[in-house]
Amino acid sequence: MKWITRLSCLCVLTLIMVGCSQQEQQKQVGQTTQDAALEQPVEITVSAKQTKPTVVEAIVLLKNPNDEDLTITFPTSQRFELIVEDVNQKVLYTFSQEQVFTQAIEQERFEALETKRYEVKIELPASSNPAKIVASTIRQVDGAATSVITDQNEITK
Repeated sequence: MKWITRLSCLCVLTLIMVGCSQQEQQKQVGQTTQDAALEQPVEITVSAKQTKPTVVEAIVLLKNPNDEDLTITFPTSQRFELIVEDVNQKVLYTFSQEQVFTQAIEQERFEALETKRYEVKIELPASSNPAKIVASTIRQVDGAATSVITDQNEITK
């Protein structure tokens, strides 16, 4: 009799563990699918033109390439980083060193396939010879790990 009771308890415990395991696997599959959707990057593109010997005008585009709306969490009011380099890769300008940003977490909503445009006028020293501009995202998709996307282009004259 003891043997049947122990076997019954063992079977019940096994069934409970199998059921819990299946629920956990379903949760993980659902979470992985959700995370994959959230980790789709916001695309960044940059172009720049030297309009005067000491002025470069840059255009930064942030685009949501997804068919769904996306909420981006920024650690500050800064949306991107820009770096201007000369032909020797010497840094002539860093956007974040020239600007003041609020130190508050901000969220911005990007509609499906929406592109946001930012224009930046960059003043450079007279002796500089800008050649390349590099733009990077500063963002975190809500619920996903922080990731950075970069684009670079030659500065047209």
